[in-house]
Amino acid sequence: MKGILKIIGIFAGVFGALAIGTRSCNNAFNDKSIDKPAYHTESHTTGVSGHVEYTRYSDGSQDVKIYPGLSPRIFDSELYQDLNGDGLVDRIRREGSELKMSCLSGLLVREYDYLLNKKVFDEADKQLRELMTRYPLKK
Repeated sequence: MKGILKIIGIFAGVFGALAIGTRSCNNAFNDKSIDKPAYHTESHTTGVSGHVEYTRYSDGSQDVKIYPGLSPRIFDSELYQDLNGDGLVDRIRREGSELKMSCLSGLLVREYDYLLNKKVFDEADKQLRELMTRYPLKK
């Protein structure tokens, strides 16, 4: 029994060290802010390996790029676009990982797809509003 507990303890220690290392790298690479005349981008980590990039452009449009995993080469991602700056997501683009030969896995356009995908658009709008509040336009 002590042998099994020792193995479990070693496994837990190794797993914990890997999780801490992954989170540290994720923070180092993805917690950043970029301020240019044409746009302002805020990127922040979400958990151990994911991150979200929020960009507001000088013309008022904005987008949210969601990376659920450490690398877009391995994990799927989503892009929410608010083309006119009204706080509603106009397009949702889903992309598979680069390991899947075809990257585009879905594209929803509010004008045509809202009624059949109301919950998806409402969740995207909610996330966009949260990021707009978290990162207000700098004047």
